[in-house]
This record gives sequence, structure tokens and C-alpha cells, in this order.
Amino acid sequence: MDYPSGGGAWQHPNHVEIPDAATEGMRRYREPDQPHPLQLAFLEPEGEAAYVAGVRDLLVAGRFDEAAAKLEADLSGFEGRTARIALACRPEEIAIEGWDDLADILAEYEGPPITCITAGLANDPDLVFAPGADHEPDLMFNLYSDDEFDFTAQDDAALLAACEDECPGWIGHEEDVEFYVGIEGLAALNSALVQCRHRNYLRDGHEDVEGRAPGGYVEYVLACWLRCTRFLQAIARAIDAHGLPEGVRLVVGTVGLNTDLATLLGTRAGPAPREAAGPAMASLTLGNWERGQALEEEPPAAPSGSSLRQRIDGASALASPPVASENEPAPTPPVTERRDARRFFAKLFGS
Repeated sequence: MDYPSGGGAWQHPNHVEIPDAATEGMRRYREPDQPHPLQLAFLEPEGEAAYVAGVRDLLVAGRFDEAAAKLEADLSGFEGRTARIALACRPEEIAIEGWDDLADILAEYEGPPITCITAGLANDPDLVFAPGADHEPDLMFNLYSDDEFDFTAQDDAALLAACEDECPGWIGHEEDVEFYVGIEGLAALNSALVQCRHRNYLRDGHEDVEGRAPGGYVEYVLACWLRCTRFLQAIARAIDAHGLPEGVRLVVGTVGLNTDLATLLGTRAGPAPREAAGPAMASLTLGNWERGQALEEEPPAAPSGSSLRQRIDGASALASPPVASENEPAPTPPVTERRDARRFFAKLFGS
């Protein structure tokens, strides 16, 4: 075995550092003496689902600041590492890079007019952490025209309902526009959530605590939704500062981050009442997902343009977040999250 010259100790190329018991996160989660109210609410899956539905409704309705305030208040009752990192992630520190160039680039584009943009936040499924390194999530960004799907003719209810189709009509028909966009400021929170040891709560009676949901799990769920909310706040600030090109709709959401959703930003085209969109979304049962798997496994049709998504680069902070209007349309009921949702939202946002 060859040793390096210079007197230094030899280290195997696959060497890894094993943290000792003093490293934060290696010991069991320290539960509070008295359970947090959400630990009691999350004891049953229905309680967790009701909480998540409330946060999701706020986000789908565009009430991002209200959702953030709720999540921050609830996280403040916890003292674990995930809660601390989540609360330290401030909205003014999250920035979208490249949005200010969008209008000029679309003005020079010689193809058909762009009428819809999809922006989906996700993590690389092959993400590998180097020692001491944090990772920003990826931002999948695609631009579409009315050539294959008539976005212009859709009001909000119809477009949101189309997002919940097994195969929305615009999938695979991205326009070939030289435009790149990224996000910065979520690395610490995103990395903490990827590495969190409390991502699952099986409710099988074998948890380390009784009479309450594990505090680490509740922190994880709340922090996941705060990561999603911070992303939506950043996109909203970019629109507030630089606008959205005239005639363009923006479908924005997350993929595989335990917060799968899709909503609309920018100028809303008509009301999106609960009654109009509810039946179309509620009809997506697990059977629908299973019937769609065969379609997903088939080779995709040749796209009309390249898929535009880039790794995150650096960016400077943008202006303060917009204030939610009291006249926002009623939230559209979301699809219940399920194991197959990741594949669906990945397809929706062009992964």
C-alpha cells in the first residue's frame, strides 16, 4: 500500500468521518415535557391531513405570507434542530435569479408567443452530499405556447383542473427559448430536510414516545411546508419586482418535497371557485394513478423544444414580499398526497 510523501497520515479514498455522540442529531430527539398541540393533532393521520390541507389551501389561494406566519408560529413551539434551521430561513434571503431578463428574452423570441410558464422546485434524486456541503434545490423551468394546448382559453379553474390530469396536454411541448433561472437561499433548510432522521411516522405503536406524535416528525412536516412557502414567496416577489410578461400564465409548485402541489401566480384569469375545480381534482383516486403508470413508462413523444431547467446559481435578494389581498379567490381543494404523486408532479413540471 502506497503512503503519500510528506509525513501525512494515509487516508483511504472512500474514508468517511463517523460523528461521535456529541454531534447534534446523533442522540434521540429530546421531547418537551408537555406535548405541543400539533403532536396531539398528528397522532392520527386525519389530524395531520387536516393541518396540511389548511396550509395547502392558503398556498393554492396565493396567501403565502399568511401561510408563512402560521408555520412560523407553530414551529416556534419546538426546539429541535430542524425547527431552528427552518425559522432561520427568512423570506428576504431567498432570491430568484434571471427573472429580470425574462421580458426582454421573450420579446426577442421568434417562435410562437409564450402563454404559460411552469416552475417546479425539486431535489436531484441522485443528490450526494459532500462533507460539510449544503445543496440548493433545483428549479425546473419550462415555457409553452398555445400551439399544443390553448392556455389562453383556460380560466383558473380549468387550468388548475388540467394540471391534475394524468397527462396534461402541454407535456413534452416546451418551447426552445434560451432562458435560465435559479434560486438561492434555501440550501441550509433544504439540506437539513434531506438529511433529517425523523421523516417517517408509521403509527405502528413502536415509536419512542406514547400519547403524542414524535416532535421531530412534526418539525419535519412543518419545515417541509415552510420550504415550499419560502419558494412561492420568492417567486411572488420576483413577479412583484419585475412583472410577468403580458399574456403569460405561471403554474408553480413543488415536486417530491413532501409538499406536492400546483398553483397559479400572476394575473388570475377569472375566479377559481371551490365548486368549479373540486370535482375534477377529487376524482383522482389511487386507481387513476395506477392506470396512468403504463403511460408514464412508455417512451415520451419527441418534444417540440428543449427542456429548460438549470441548477441553482447565486443571486441577490429581492424586494419584500407582496401583501396578500383580502379579495383572493377561494382556495381550490388539492389532491391528497400519495406515493405516486411525485411521478405525476415531476411530469407536470417537466422532470
